[in-house]
Amino acid sequence: MNDNWTINTFPILKEKNYRWSNSWTSMSDIGRVYQGKIFTYKEYKKTEQSYINFFVKLFKYVHAHKVKIIQFSDLKFPVRATYDRNGKLREWYEKIDNNMSLSLDEIQYVIPLILRENIYGVLYHKKSKTYIHFGYDYYVYVNSPRFYFLQGEQAVFNTDLDQLASHNGLFVEYEGTRITQKMDGEEYAKFLAQECNT
Repeated sequence: MNDNWTINTFPILKEKNYRWSNSWTSMSDIGRVYQGKIFTYKEYKKTEQSYINFFVKLFKYVHAHKVKIIQFSDLKFPVRATYDRNGKLREWYEKIDNNMSLSLDEIQYVIPLILRENIYGVLYHKKSKTYIHFGYDYYVYVNSPRFYFLQGEQAVFNTDLDQLASHNGLFVEYEGTRITQKMDGEEYAKFLAQECNT
């Protein structure tokens, strides 16, 4: 993975330039006060679901039916029964392992475990060379040639990722300063095909 060209996605709350002390960054923040309101599990779950929806759509976009979890680590934080009423997260916590192949339905149970810091892992789709790496404070890094192409010292970005994110209440931050061009998915596909044939 080349982290110089990652894409950050995080709750739209941060787009409004709130200071870190004014915005939640973890499930452990439930019950604390932010912007004068108590942060609830219901609000947390809504954002978590936005992330899940985003990742499922992203993997569908790159034509992934299965992904692998790599660099897996059990962080030894138990699944809280209060927030796992049907027991599904605990079930997945017990059986998840490194290099396990997951369907898009199954990642809907694995992503919460990562976001809630019960486990760590990178989601990887080999054919499209797409990685999703989870950082601290609800930062997530997407690395995929389906969304950017390096052209010498310049980079061209596919703006379809912006749309996938914004439809889920998230937004994209492009790292680096070499962005020279942004294209929609159709333009980007033509550009990529041309570049790969030269």
